[in-house]
Order: sequence, then structure tokens, then C-alpha cells
Amino acid sequence: MASMVDLMLDQAEALVEQNSRSGTAKRRAVSSAYYAAFHALMWLCASEMLPGGDTNSADFERVYRGIDHGPMKNAFQTNGPLKQTIALRDIGTDLIQLQEARMIADYSPPRSNLFELAAVKEHLDRARSVVSRLEGLTGPDRQTLAVHLLFQARRK
Repeated sequence: MASMVDLMLDQAEALVEQNSRSGTAKRRAVSSAYYAAFHALMWLCASEMLPGGDTNSADFERVYRGIDHGPMKNAFQTNGPLKQTIALRDIGTDLIQLQEARMIADYSPPRSNLFELAAVKEHLDRARSVVSRLEGLTGPDRQTLAVHLLFQARRK
């Protein structure tokens, strides 16, 4: 899985390097940065919930696809376990920044210089950092992250 995420980020960087003046290339790179980090997050959660499971199984895919963008953002913004641990809080902050930039990249009308090259590179670096920090999480933090992203709290 990590290889797919790394490849997504490598391709985004190559696209910007080869087309540094292209607004379209910058938009695609920003969007890819978010999706690479999001895929790393989905992989972590599915792997945590189904340790040692067949990654080609329907069950793995169901868990992998169990995280939605909106509820993910809400889970990181709500006061709770994902804000109590510095590592998880920081990952959440960066994922939300990437998500917001992705929304601008994907849904803004055509305009020149929507993203400066330096900002695009910051988003790519942020995504790589998120992926690295996800990979380095402790077992308890991985479990907390998976549970609170896959299962929404019920109202009392």
C-alpha cells in the first residue's frame, strides 16, 4: 500500500516539476497530495481493524472504504480522543488543511495562479509528513484513530 501512496506523491511532484507554470498541474498535484494521505489513512484503519487479513478481500475493501471525507473532518474537529493525543491532533490538522486545499483545487473555477508553486510544494511535503507520521503511530494510537474514524459516536 505504501508504494501506491508514494507513487501518487511522486507523480504529483513530477507533474509540478515538469509543468511548474501550469495552473492545472498545480491543481492536480494539490488534489493528489490529499488523496495520497487519505489512502494512507484508509489503509491504516483497514489494517488495524483486520490485522493480517486478506487485503484483496471484500471485507478489507469494505473497511478501507468505510471512511468518508466529511465525517473524517468532523472526527478530527470534535473534542474527543483524536484531539487528546498530540500525534493524532497534528495529523488531523494537516489532513484538514490538505482536504481544504483539495476542495479549492477540485472545485474552483478556472483562474490563473490559484496556487503558487511554493504552496503546492508545501502541500506535497505536508502529505508526505502525514503518511510518515501515520506509519509511525503507536499501536494504541492506530487503534484509537481507526475506531473514531470508522465509527461515529452516538448522541446520548
